[in-house]
Amino acid sequence: MILYLLPILDLLTATVLILHTHFGIFPLPVVLVHGIYLGIKGLLFAKTDFASKVDVLCSIYIIIVALGIFVKPTVSLIVFIWLVQKAVFAMLPIR
Repeated sequence: MILYLLPILDLLTATVLILHTHFGIFPLPVVLVHGIYLGIKGLLFAKTDFASKVDVLCSIYIIIVALGIFVKPTVSLIVFIWLVQKAVFAMLPIR
C-alpha cells in the first residue's frame, strides 16, 4: 500500500508547488505542509538513497517558497520535473 501512496503524494506535492508558484492557487499553509512531508520522507530514506537527499533539498526549497522568502518559477519547474519523474518511475514496476 505504501508503495502506491508515496509516489502519489510526490505527484500531489509537485502539483501543489507548481500551481502555487505559477498561479497562486494554494495558500501558504498547504504548500508548507507538503514541504514538511517531503522533508520528513527524504530524511527517513536519506541514509540509503541519493534521490531522498535530493528530496530534502527540494523540501527546503518548498518550505522557503511557502514562507515567501525565495520564489523562482524556473526552480519550481525543476523541482516539479524531479518529483514527477521520480514518482512515475516509482510507479512503473507496480502492477
